[in-house]
Amino acid sequence: MPEWKLEIRKRLASLKLAPARETEIVEELAGHLEDRYTELIAGGATDEKAYRTAIAELSESDLLTGGLRRVERPVNYEPVVLGAGRKSVMGDLLQDVRYGLRLLRKKPGFTLIAVLTLALGIGANTAIFSAINTLLLRPLPVEEIDRLVFSYAMREGFDPFGASLMEYAAFRDRGQSFANVGLATSRSFNLIERGEPERIQSAEVVADYINTLGIKPIVGRSFTAEEDQAGGPSVALIGYGLWQRRFGGDTNIVGQSFNLEGRNYTIIGVMPPGFDLPAAAEIWVPLQVNIDSLPLAQLAVGNSEIVARLKPGVSLEQADAEVKGIARQLEQEHSQLRRGWSNQLVWLRQQLLGDLSGRIQKALYALVAAVGFLLLICCANVANLLLARGVARERELAIRRALGASGGRLARQLLTESMMLGLLGGLIGLLLAYWMTPLLGSLSPIERRSFSAFLHDFHIDAQALGFALIISLLTGLIFGLIPAMKAAGSGELMRVIKQGDHRSGQAAGGRRWLNALVISEMAVAVTLLAGGALMVQSFQRLQRIEPGFRTDNLLSMQIVLSPAKYREHQQRIAFIEQTLERVKNLPGVISAGTTTNIPLSHASFDAVFTVEGRPPVNPADIPITAHRLVSPDYLKTLGVTLISGRLLDERDRAESLPVVVISEELARQAWPGEDPLGKRIKRGRPEQTDRPWMTVIGLVKDVKEDLFNFRIARPVWYVPYAQIDNSLPLNLVIQTTGNPASLTAAIRDAIRSVDPSQPISNVTTIADHLAGVLITERFSAILMGLLSVLGLVLAALGLYGVMAYSVSERTGEIGLRMALGARPRDIFKLVIGRGVMLVVVGLSFGLIGALVLTRFLSGALYEVSPKDPATFAAISLLLGAVALAACYFPARRASKVDPMIALRNE
Repeated sequence: MPEWKLEIRKRLASLKLAPARETEIVEELAGHLEDRYTELIAGGATDEKAYRTAIAELSESDLLTGGLRRVERPVNYEPVVLGAGRKSVMGDLLQDVRYGLRLLRKKPGFTLIAVLTLALGIGANTAIFSAINTLLLRPLPVEEIDRLVFSYAMREGFDPFGASLMEYAAFRDRGQSFANVGLATSRSFNLIERGEPERIQSAEVVADYINTLGIKPIVGRSFTAEEDQAGGPSVALIGYGLWQRRFGGDTNIVGQSFNLEGRNYTIIGVMPPGFDLPAAAEIWVPLQVNIDSLPLAQLAVGNSEIVARLKPGVSLEQADAEVKGIARQLEQEHSQLRRGWSNQLVWLRQQLLGDLSGRIQKALYALVAAVGFLLLICCANVANLLLARGVARERELAIRRALGASGGRLARQLLTESMMLGLLGGLIGLLLAYWMTPLLGSLSPIERRSFSAFLHDFHIDAQALGFALIISLLTGLIFGLIPAMKAAGSGELMRVIKQGDHRSGQAAGGRRWLNALVISEMAVAVTLLAGGALMVQSFQRLQRIEPGFRTDNLLSMQIVLSPAKYREHQQRIAFIEQTLERVKNLPGVISAGTTTNIPLSHASFDAVFTVEGRPPVNPADIPITAHRLVSPDYLKTLGVTLISGRLLDERDRAESLPVVVISEELARQAWPGEDPLGKRIKRGRPEQTDRPWMTVIGLVKDVKEDLFNFRIARPVWYVPYAQIDNSLPLNLVIQTTGNPASLTAAIRDAIRSVDPSQPISNVTTIADHLAGVLITERFSAILMGLLSVLGLVLAALGLYGVMAYSVSERTGEIGLRMALGARPRDIFKLVIGRGVMLVVVGLSFGLIGALVLTRFLSGALYEVSPKDPATFAAISLLLGAVALAACYFPARRASKVDPMIALRNE
């Protein structure tokens, strides 16, 4: 309105400015007042009130009299951008916030795009932090878990096994790194009292096991040293869930007794909620073993877990070196039993995650890096938007500099605006994280074993909220820093006004910043795509690994026979025969069999073997095979492929010739290049003469029996259950004509018809069981793949935005070129050429970065090189194609510019 210009000129009259400068300032401030007037009208103010308010705000700021008298102002005088000359820092901040909000409301399209872009990056990072917090940071129901370590035995340095009583005694007596050492052996009890028969996961523990973990019962007390002596009283601790489920939470539980496997145990305490070490145990009983009196063979059995608490100041590396030294001492002292064995320590939390190899930890770190890269791309996109928007504000910022505002003051204003965008993005991102976090929990690669109530409880807690706030502020700082630095270095007003001429194109400084950000986006996107492509390829190749057996229409369930009820081996054989006979007669059942281990189980029974007439070439070698005791028809039910000979059948009974069916890998190790049929092999070492020689009657294709060594071929043999006396758990496997899960009730009834008190557990289809084998790789592949696609899309949008903005800023220049004879295809090539240059430079930097960073994925990849040339070529072509598509539309728009309209607009 003319009145505004008159008012401004009155204020400027006493300053005696040059006419040109006075006109510049009047035009700029009039524009600001007109914008403010429009905002007030939109807010419901009348014309007169809006006009007076705008004038009053200009009067209150005293901008002109304070800002242009540069010579007269005090040294410490710092004029605000649109406020009073001497306000407090808090007042300045509030003014910056109000002004920033007005600007964000003024450009709703810009604000929406920037906030949603940031929300995507911040939400993904917050959700991933919640997962990391749940798995690695959140407290667990043990005392000082950062000092608790887990020990497991290593065969020949690579094959993990359970620990032995021999190792426990050596660590306890010889170790100098441990404040306490505890041992537990997992087992299970059939609980047939107080309701439906149930198989309860339990543990036999030394008294120091509970003390080492720092756990105290919430009701009653823990074990005493006397109760852990051989022949001690039958006492038990029970878990909180079992207390509630089977005893109704009775507060008078202490002193009550219950029967386990024919023996009455007195309950002395209830463990805290959520505590279930080891292996989801719900009942704990004393081990009650005099270790010093046990024979060496029994001491060396590796079926236990050792947990130790480090002394203050002792590192994991120091303790690990010590246990390896103790293992070497044991090897020298008992070479016949300990040859080739060592021990390794990991943090207890790592063991709880089922991550002895560290593969899950690597996957989590790769995921953190991926979402970090995604956030960087989001920040670069928003920085591009701010820079493009900043060009339109250059005249405003230059006038403020001319009116006395320092570069720091302008930078603070712009950083305040970017922080506000970051906080808004963080708020929306937090809502997105609330949706994403349960999804991550469902994809979690962590096995549902001990502490599952804690390790699967993915939710946004106080730590996640704090992380979201911090990352929102940091994000605002990151993407706002470059525009703020650029604004702080702005030059004189006249130069900026001259650069506003569209025929001159965008300022060189602005182009450099935008180019640098786009190149950075391309480089980060290449790295993200490379990691995602490698993880997806690795997962696909793992999925193609042939397991060696059928995976469809198979149902399995575990049956643990009570040693009190089935003392004799012949009783167990009779139970199996009767059960299989009744199950096979059920409608829909094709065949059935039993095994001591279904393939790819968490627990595996292995055996040392000796080949007749062929002692090991290297005495330190320990040939080991997966040891499976099976019933007739099990191999047929499982669907293994017979290469030569025959499978086990009804002829292979307890009184028959000892026989065995072996895998290809076992044949390669025992008789390389020879036909194994008719040759003999036995369980145990050469000096163990009490083990019978078994004749090889069949050769089958390799079967993936070993979960921990799924990626490599491992030997396996199948021995008739009837020919080896044992008390191992049974696993019933049934092949059906249709959905195997639908027969669960009928099969349970068939088992109960043989023994009404026999519980069953671990009922699952083989297909569902196998789905958990690659859960870690699936988790990494899905998330890395999604993040890679998002990174590609965001990088393409960033490039498109820069190219589109460049075309709009250079409309006058393009019109002039066309008026001087340039053809549309020349303009098209000009724009495409700039985009190609940015893409090529970004790809070059990105490939270098990807080659460096993907080395850290090597341990998580299967049959894929972290420098796979085909993968890098494919992602280069993909990103190049997408980037060119992003450049095509702005280039096409530029080639259709009408030169007359463009020049007239100038």
